[in-house]
Amino acid sequence: MKTLTACAALTLAGLAGASPSVAAQATVPAWRDVTVYAADAAYPAALARRGVQGEAVVELTVDAEARERTATVRTSSRSAELDALAVTMAKRMDIAALDGASGLVRVRFLKDHSTTVATKTCADFNVDAAYQAATFPERRLREMPIMMDSIGMLIHSLHRAGTPRTFPAVEPLIDATVAACARTPSSGMLDVMRQEALKLIEQ
Repeated sequence: MKTLTACAALTLAGLAGASPSVAAQATVPAWRDVTVYAADAAYPAALARRGVQGEAVVELTVDAEARERTATVRTSSRSAELDALAVTMAKRMDIAALDGASGLVRVRFLKDHSTTVATKTCADFNVDAAYQAATFPERRLREMPIMMDSIGMLIHSLHRAGTPRTFPAVEPLIDATVAACARTPSSGMLDVMRQEALKLIEQ
């Protein structure tokens, strides 16, 4: 059990080490950091169904009279639709600032929340994986937003079940999960990941 727990810590640490996007202007202060989930009204359902998610960093500037605000995308989410939403949200935020001041607003659009992982289907995951591969070809699948929560929940469930052996390596587990979900889109994504993890543990 101690081996599983230690390996789990290393697994999550490795996932957390995925490189985040970097704001283009390091000298501009950060004003807000917002996460928008698919359940929120601000996240169009049509985009969520297509697996569109990402992070946009917007530079917001208050004009000399503080009556108008201009917003410029400094780091794109790689979705014109999400960027436009981030700009609109930034302009509407209640931010007290000096006239002429500028600050960064980071907006993350995430389909999944820790409370929705257990009910996510493979079909929905397949859509997300396809979007990730097409939009962020330089990133590994382990960097998908859903992976941190899924692996964390899986480690916790295996720990509670008393699984005696070490947790499998992340990359083979993710590869096996992707392949299994492609074969059985109607299955639950977390259930498939658990089955594949147990197969790898038993090897």
